[in-house]
Amino acid sequence: MLSAIRDIGELTIHKATKIERPIDGKVLVILLDTEKYIYSGTDIEDFDSEKIKQYLFKEGTSKGNVPSPFCPLTEPQKTYKKIQGWIEQCKDIKDDTFKDYAQLIDGAFGDITSNKNTIIADITLKIKDFPKKTRKFLTVKLNGKYLGEYDVFKKCLAYFEETKRKKSASTGVCSICGLPDKEVSGKTDVFRFYTIDKPGFITGGFKEADAWKNYPVCLECKTSLESGRKFIENNLNFKFYGLNYFMIPRLLMGNQMVLEEIINILSDTTKTVALKKRIKKRITNDENEILEYLSEVKDVLTLNFLFLRREQSAERILLLIEDIFPSRIRKIFDAKDYVDKIFNNDSDKGFTFGTIRTFFSKSDENKKTSDLNKYFLEIVDSVFKSRKLDLSFLVKFYMAVIRKEFISDGYFTFRAKDALMNTAFFENLGLITFEEVEDMEESIFSSIFARYGKSFSTPAKRGVFLLGVLTQLLLNKQWTERNAKPFMKKLKGLKMDEKDIKALLPEVQNKLEEYDSFDKGKRLIASEASKYLLEAGEIWKMSVDEINFYFACGMNLTDSVADIAYLKIKKEE
Repeated sequence: MLSAIRDIGELTIHKATKIERPIDGKVLVILLDTEKYIYSGTDIEDFDSEKIKQYLFKEGTSKGNVPSPFCPLTEPQKTYKKIQGWIEQCKDIKDDTFKDYAQLIDGAFGDITSNKNTIIADITLKIKDFPKKTRKFLTVKLNGKYLGEYDVFKKCLAYFEETKRKKSASTGVCSICGLPDKEVSGKTDVFRFYTIDKPGFITGGFKEADAWKNYPVCLECKTSLESGRKFIENNLNFKFYGLNYFMIPRLLMGNQMVLEEIINILSDTTKTVALKKRIKKRITNDENEILEYLSEVKDVLTLNFLFLRREQSAERILLLIEDIFPSRIRKIFDAKDYVDKIFNNDSDKGFTFGTIRTFFSKSDENKKTSDLNKYFLEIVDSVFKSRKLDLSFLVKFYMAVIRKEFISDGYFTFRAKDALMNTAFFENLGLITFEEVEDMEESIFSSIFARYGKSFSTPAKRGVFLLGVLTQLLLNKQWTERNAKPFMKKLKGLKMDEKDIKALLPEVQNKLEEYDSFDKGKRLIASEASKYLLEAGEIWKMSVDEINFYFACGMNLTDSVADIAYLKIKKEE
């Protein structure tokens, strides 16, 4: 994966691609005059991406209490200390190269230090009326120039980075390019997965000087990695139902033009807009998703999906899906099309990973965060890597959501439909298997069962499903007659077992008789349900969750089944 990031970085450097992400915000500029030894006040400017080099700004490097010449403004006093601390570090450099600039640096430090209280008071006053969401930054101008307009401060910045790098540098083989006798360092900071200043991350007796042995990277590869990370952060960073992922293309042997084309499109605003208009289907909730476009590419590259979570200044890998071919993405879109066709989904409301997320977000709606991310990402991984899923595991989560809807409203059309769509999607991709019974008798409802693949592949599932249909017809009748559904109590909150189901059929029939509503269509459905339940025998090999899932599916598809039944009766008459 890191080699792929390096390759992207080399392309962006070679093509001089402008990859800086636009930043909206305000910059508070401390004005110092080192010739007159005075502080002239604090100006407010709009953040200007064209001035990043003049600011000496490097996004993400000025967090915590680290000194910086340009940093996000949080608390005025703390942020002021970062600016002052950085200038002080410049003042303390013991190197003859900086001797000629001593007066300028000393003057800057003296001015900012002697006017500390006034500067902090001015900053506090100026940000008082800023909206809370406004991004704010703090920096300094000396004699009307930004620090980055002075060669000495650019040299100071380079000096600090070089000093930091050499603490963990040595001569060896670069783990990225594989070249020997290179000056390598273990401090790349491309991804903040580990730190070399804490025990447990460093080889060689926990010495920072030996950290390069963990992951040696030469200076050239480090530069390419940083450029590649920046491009991916700005152009290949996508939303995913409360999560985020980086999509990292990796080129196989040859065909470099394919990767260059992708980089060119994503680097050009006009081309990116045209690409978005061309994409008609998506399987996530991100309008910038480009998976359909990539699914059309030949298998000359693979895609890596890196799900990250930021924790303060660190990053944690939630999931890494490696080496996915475009042909696999095509299969996923084909499975989506299959599901949308079965369920007559609109193009705007078709099947997506959000349909799966419905059941794998929160175990309790009152929870602040999504505590089911682990299971959701495991399923995502299985979809991309074609790994088997356990149907009983899926149904457990289906029913947790369906029962909540059933108990609160007695109505769960969309959730049961979502569960059926998920099952059809997984089955089409070959991720789940069903117990199958061959040579089942033909039924007038065979077209319904065939529509959903192998989901209804045993007599027990079909019998429970049809009983769910019959029960919903009874509930509909009760609602029409009484504006209530008292029979719902018999369904035990959708926690019925095999014994409960077998006892339910005669109760439903009797209740329909009481309402004088057990007509030919309902009798036909009841007859088919009885036939399948008898054919199923005594031991169904179905969990309580599975039994109630198929029962709920029947309740959800009542109209489709009833249409077939009553059409048959009408034709016979």
